[in-house]
This record gives sequence, structure tokens and C-alpha cells, in this order.
Amino acid sequence: MQKKALTIGLSAFATIFYFVIILYIFFAILHIDTLKNFETALAFELIGFILLLYFILGNIILKPIKTGFYIPLLITTVAYTVLLDGLNIAFIVTMPNAYFVLVHLILLFIYCIISIPMYIMGRR
Repeated sequence: MQKKALTIGLSAFATIFYFVIILYIFFAILHIDTLKNFETALAFELIGFILLLYFILGNIILKPIKTGFYIPLLITTVAYTVLLDGLNIAFIVTMPNAYFVLVHLILLFIYCIISIPMYIMGRR
């Protein structure tokens, strides 16, 4: 049980530390709070963070997903989150808000098409 608690603590720390780094980049370096896509970028970052936190900690706390499905699912979630961060950093200034939302929704849709079947098959 102590190993499980240590795993939960270190996983939560690493995930939250990653989120703090992204928030620091947004607020201290990019000054995102002055840009027009501020709310949209933070909303999709929060979605990405919740997905990452769920798949990392959910596999430890809840009924574990089979390893053959968990590793690709985790890699897909990390790739989605990193791609999301890259899009937010690259296009937050130049892209109009409607296209910004559209690009993020398409990316989230593609992520869902890939990850939901892996998650369902891993739970059986």
C-alpha cells in the first residue's frame, strides 16, 4: 500500500508541476491574460490537464487498464497535451478566435476518436 501512495504522490506532483510550467509560460512569458484567445486557451488547457490527470491517476486509484492499452493511451494523451500547448503558444496571437476554437475542437475530436476505443477495450 505504501508503494501505491508513493506512486500516486509522485505522479500527481509531476502532473501538477507540468501544469504549473505551462501556466508560467502563459502568464509570465506570453502574457496570455491580455490576448483575445485567453479564455479559449485556458479552457482547452484545462481539458487537457484533466484528461492527463485522469489517465495517470485513474489507472493507479481505480480499476487498472490493461497495460497493452494503457501505454498507447497515455502516449496519445501526452501527445495531445503537448500538441495543444504548442498550438496555444504558436497561434494564440495570430489566429482569430473562431478558428482558434475550431482548431482545438478538431484536435479534441481526433483525440477522442483515438483514445475512447482504447479506453473502452482496456477496461474489459
